[in-house]
Amino acid sequence: MAEESNGLDDRRTGAWWAQGQEPDYRATLANERTFLAWSRTALALLASSLAVLQLVTGVPEALRLALSCLLAALSLTTTVLGYAQWRIRQQRMRRGLPLGHVPVQAVLTAAFLVLTGVVSAVIAVSPGGR
Repeated sequence: MAEESNGLDDRRTGAWWAQGQEPDYRATLANERTFLAWSRTALALLASSLAVLQLVTGVPEALRLALSCLLAALSLTTTVLGYAQWRIRQQRMRRGLPLGHVPVQAVLTAAFLVLTGVVSAVIAVSPGGR
């Protein structure tokens, strides 16, 4: 018979979430809040993408579409990187390792934001973009 853990049958012994020790619940909840912040940011970027596509007028359609696609791509990237950060930190907490830093996330996010800012600036200074 399988061992009971908190009244639940735990058959996930080989999975990453069952390795190591259960971290302090406060650290786990803080990690989840960070993931939720990444998710909220991704939703805001996706809403911005749709707003640009539907509401921006008076600029070339190619620029509007480019900005919308950049915002959608940034939304997707933010979602994926937020999950990756959550999982890596959760695994490290379970194993008692330092949380570390994932610099690729910061670089990708910054690169997309710079590119989005450049396209936004082009739209803002183009005739009819104001």
